Amino acid sequence: MAGGLFSQARQMAGAFVQLVQTLSRLTAAELKANAGSLRTPLLMMAAGVVLAVIASALVVTAAVLALAQFVGALAACAIAAAVAALGGWALVRSGLSKLSSTSLVPRRSMATLQAQVERLSSRSHTKDIAQ
Repeated sequence: MAGGLFSQARQMAGAFVQLVQTLSRLTAAELKANAGSLRTPLLMMAAGVVLAVIASALVVTAAVLALAQFVGALAACAIAAAVAALGGWALVRSGLSKLSSTSLVPRRSMATLQAQVERLSSRSHTKDIAQ
């Protein structure tokens, strides 16, 4: 009886170690895949910032030169800066909305762990009933 109990405990411990190792590999792979999904929104945000800076410089320069003839230099600078800032804001906001919809939680690994724990627990429960 004691030998059977020890054997069962050893088997359960071995199964638990395998379960933890498998979960570790699955979680690492899933986290890597989820982190990879951050790349596109972050690149979009970076591109938006770069374009906003370039656009601001060009728009301000061109608009100031054109508008200064009609509304004065100060008003021309303000108008051009507002237009460039609005374009940059729109790009950054778009990247942020895509970033907020990205989840890094390893849901598949958690589901796998839950299923394996239930399977392991039902298997040990079946052995208990059989003895």
